[in-house]
Amino acid sequence: MPSIPNTVNDVTINFSAQANNSVDQRIVDALNEIITSELVEDHSLTSLYVSSANDQHSLPSRHVQGQGKAIDISRVNGKKIVLYYNSDDDVKAAVDALQANFENYQHRRENFGPSLKHKLGSSFPVSGHNDHIHLSVN
Repeated sequence: MPSIPNTVNDVTINFSAQANNSVDQRIVDALNEIITSELVEDHSLTSLYVSSANDQHSLPSRHVQGQGKAIDISRVNGKKIVLYYNSDDDVKAAVDALQANFENYQHRRENFGPSLKHKLGSSFPVSGHNDHIHLSVN
């Protein structure tokens, strides 16, 4: 099973102690497509923190379906999204761009976070997810 690497396009990927980074290949492909160190002009992206991948959830969560079809990102550049999304321009710009980029990924399913909440490309009323980005694939 593929694993989320420690670096994606020059951006460091850190993991919580509980995160199992063995995931579906489409998660790895999505990250390679949406993450760049120059994600947003005039804003830096140096690191992301994966708080959950193929772990910590129960069915029918996409996190544990198949080979791990979801990932949660809870920090940008070492800053918790829940604390800095509304007050730090780099964090907000990165979160917004990551979620926007994921909307263009061919195999996207769920794209929940503070910027938007979409399922299969359409608005989807889901609670929570203002403190992290949840991305899942088909």
